[in-house]
Amino acid sequence: MTMFTYEEIDELGDGLMKAYLGDKAGSVLMADIEGFTENYLRLPVEYQSFSGNDLDKLGFISDGITPLEINCNGKTVQQIFPKGTIVIEKALCRENESGRRRFTLSHESAHYILDKTLSQAKFHREFDSERGYSPDELRSLFDIRETQVDRMGAALLMPRFMIGNVLESEGISTRIPVFGENILRAEDKLKIKRMADKMGVSFTSFLIRLRELKLIEYRSLNEYIIGMGIST
Repeated sequence: MTMFTYEEIDELGDGLMKAYLGDKAGSVLMADIEGFTENYLRLPVEYQSFSGNDLDKLGFISDGITPLEINCNGKTVQQIFPKGTIVIEKALCRENESGRRRFTLSHESAHYILDKTLSQAKFHREFDSERGYSPDELRSLFDIRETQVDRMGAALLMPRFMIGNVLESEGISTRIPVFGENILRAEDKLKIKRMADKMGVSFTSFLIRLRELKLIEYRSLNEYIIGMGIST
């Protein structure tokens, strides 16, 4: 896989989503990741129930060789999907799993973009702090390739121009203040929550993206404490 800087990844994600949206890019608040994947990248998407005890498996992009274990009529079967097929865990079709489904789809699309040769089939996993991982599994979860793929997934789901559209929709023209490292004012939390909802992502994912794009202004924690009106 070609190595990119984060700035290059953000620019590429921006360009790809703008190319897909065309003239509508200036007003869109939520990325149509399903349409982008199937109609622009032309990758087929299937929803299946993954088999086995690996409950952290959410998505898979096929190399056309590696079999995938799925549940079919109550039985575990091995199925080889055509190269480039994205398989998403069927449980993510539930309405309350929309955010995870969208991110998983963007993650698998990012694999295709950053490694079009698809030399290896790849799973998208969620880290489970309760599970014991082997050294190889940990390397797979946290290697630089997956870090880049995650960044590209975020760049597709929350491209810079679309973040700008959402900020404008809330009347925000300056960076959002964070006091110390993590403290947000209540009114800013509400704004972030509204913007995250508009983009179809979680509060945490949206806040991370704001940090990545340097749209956060870090201020002194003392400023926040003084604002609380607590005597010292």
